[in-house]
Amino acid sequence: MSLSIHTVEDLSVEFLSTALGRKVHKFSSDRIGTGQVGECHRVHLEYTDGETGPASVVIKLAASGTQSRQSGWKLGIYERESRFYSDIAPTLDGCSAIVKSYSTVADRDRDGFHILLEDISPATVGNDLIGASLDEARLAVQALGTIQGVALKKTPPEWLDVGMKASQAELQAFWKGFLGRYQDRVKTEHREVVERWLSCFDKYAETLMDSKSQRCLVHGDYRLDNMLFRRGQSVSFSIVDWQMVNYGPVFQDLAFFLGVSVPTETRRAHEKELVQIYYDALGPNPPFSLEECIGGVHRQSFLGLPMAFASPMLLEQTDRGDDMFLTMLDRLATYVIDTNAVETLPKPGLPAPLAVDANDEGAHPAGEDPLHNESWYFDVADVEQGIGVWIRLGVTPNQPGSWYNALISGPGRPTVAVVDFEAPTPGSDLVINSDRIKATHSPDQPLKEYRLTLIGRGESFDDPSALLRGEKGSPVAVHIDLTWYTTGTPYQWRIATRYEIPCTVSGTILVDKTVTTFTHAPGQRDHSWGVRDWWAFDWVWSAFHLEDGTHFHGVQVRLPSGSIPIGYIQSPTIPIAELSGVDVMEQVSPDGLPQTALIKYSSAGLDDTVLHIQPRGQAPVRLTAPDGRVSFFPRLWAEVRAQDGRKGVGWIEWNFCQ
Repeated sequence: MSLSIHTVEDLSVEFLSTALGRKVHKFSSDRIGTGQVGECHRVHLEYTDGETGPASVVIKLAASGTQSRQSGWKLGIYERESRFYSDIAPTLDGCSAIVKSYSTVADRDRDGFHILLEDISPATVGNDLIGASLDEARLAVQALGTIQGVALKKTPPEWLDVGMKASQAELQAFWKGFLGRYQDRVKTEHREVVERWLSCFDKYAETLMDSKSQRCLVHGDYRLDNMLFRRGQSVSFSIVDWQMVNYGPVFQDLAFFLGVSVPTETRRAHEKELVQIYYDALGPNPPFSLEECIGGVHRQSFLGLPMAFASPMLLEQTDRGDDMFLTMLDRLATYVIDTNAVETLPKPGLPAPLAVDANDEGAHPAGEDPLHNESWYFDVADVEQGIGVWIRLGVTPNQPGSWYNALISGPGRPTVAVVDFEAPTPGSDLVINSDRIKATHSPDQPLKEYRLTLIGRGESFDDPSALLRGEKGSPVAVHIDLTWYTTGTPYQWRIATRYEIPCTVSGTILVDKTVTTFTHAPGQRDHSWGVRDWWAFDWVWSAFHLEDGTHFHGVQVRLPSGSIPIGYIQSPTIPIAELSGVDVMEQVSPDGLPQTALIKYSSAGLDDTVLHIQPRGQAPVRLTAPDGRVSFFPRLWAEVRAQDGRKGVGWIEWNFCQ
């Protein structure tokens, strides 16, 4: 069934009849559950004469909150849960804890997701804030053992990826954001547990995911809030919310449940019994001993920590969510302390930056998402000549046209803009040839040298804020022929397919009859590809180059739940170090243009650097989404001065969702 369901209002008699194979006469629904990235409704059914069927079913939908819904799609959890029910659940014979599914679709292009499930009513949903009773815990670990006992004998589907995709730098950034919000509510000893684990996470993950480690089908969020208990003459148990399913470390689910959902005193008194129940439920001849199981559970107890401190940074904040995530952290960290699991960790070490693949300089295959965007960005700034340039080619194959922006600005001169958001979409050669724009983009030496040429018809603006208002400027001819030469280490982002390269830039630009020649002026270029929703949240991007050869690149992702830092510092004495913090404070005038700013870059083991931003040239654009959303995108080049007196230059941009 291909019908996409967006909200409960999309339900119909026809849909329900087709899904259930019975003629439904009418129905009603009511909201149940308290999910963060999804919502559930109980659907009460009445059938036509002579038809019989379930009195009710449950439909699970994507979250109604914008941020949580977008996170669900970006993290792939809607597709993942849908495919669990369509591809995996039917193969898990004899696992009564898995709820029957009648229909499931995850349609990213239409923003539609639903899973129509058997209603276990009357059933009680578990509550992690209260914690599991001993009987509930026994049922949960027995069911987990039964499911994994079957799964260990199955070959996982190819799409079911291995877990542990996060990196040390990413998790440290989330932890910093979590502490910024909840610091007063985190115990010192628990903070020490998390930070000790994060200090060696990359090594820990490498050890855990090596070829000798046992892997299995993993629920990924095996806790009480995702469990249903139906009580009668006997108690039945069901596990739902398979949105984090993966092929991961086999003891992860058991460790997570014991550490998160079982109250501390109950766990301390009954852990051995609960592990034994799980082990017995695996069936005959499991591929590990009971002793290996106990040791593995303790070593993998750390894996639940990101659910406690990273999830709240991605989801919309609620009072119950705050209490739940803090309870999770408290119980898990206490579990680690009780078992002395910290002693099993590798030695601390700084994460190694990812290497950029030279093959990524070219174009990549496009996805089907309407917001798929592949972007090549270039900038340069020359303080002595008082001029800066930024250029972006944004290939949007699933839209009527692609983006081409080339802007020139500086003190005492108008801002010149060649802007076309419906430029011809280029082929893999990245050549654009239209009446307004003739442009070429060529990595002459991948990761080392990149040449860009442009012959364009632009507009000149005495007031650059007119670009944010969508106003017209005076016609002007623009010719550009510039080459970017790599002067530092290319930097691969961890949380997105994107890399950044510090450069020097040489070549010429012609605006009407005025020629400017650049000779190894400081610059930056980057390349990004994938689904890019420019209108989902605010951010600040920056790349600055100091006179002593130090290069900074930093992004502050501004989510409603907190900020996430990305970037690096590199210099003749620092090969490259990833940033653990990017903090920006700006003053924006009523016309939408930033007038002053401070930016602080932080990296583990290094002193913070604070740059005072002195704008020299404004070059903004206005971004309009296919659905009508608008972002103001002020960009400027600036001279900067560090707190120790060092000087530099570079570009900074803000994305302000309107």
